[in-house]
Amino acid sequence: MPRTILLADDHEDNRLALLTVLEREGYVTLAAANGQQAVEVARAHLPDLILMDLAMPVMDGRQAMLELRADERTAAIPIVVLTAMALSVDRDRLVADGFDGLLIKPCMPPHLVAEVRRMVGPPGD
Repeated sequence: MPRTILLADDHEDNRLALLTVLEREGYVTLAAANGQQAVEVARAHLPDLILMDLAMPVMDGRQAMLELRADERTAAIPIVVLTAMALSVDRDRLVADGFDGLLIKPCMPPHLVAEVRRMVGPPGD
């Protein structure tokens, strides 16, 4: 069964570009435009991995991560921060907060694929 990746990013161009990269690699993808949608999609589909932007409307990535960690159905899903705020984020703090990794935007396709593979392995079993 192919691995499913949820990408939560409020910038449609970023979201579409990264989803295309993941789909070409063979992953099944889901999308969300804000943190609230990410929580809803994650609860409905239980993806193998979530790539989560920090700065989003409605609910930011940190709050969405906390809600997912508080739900036993989604608590174990790895969540990787996807952010353009490279200078203002502290990787160790993000991991202490509950995130599992960090990708800096703009994210080059090889880096994206390498991090996804590191977290969940290749697209299929």
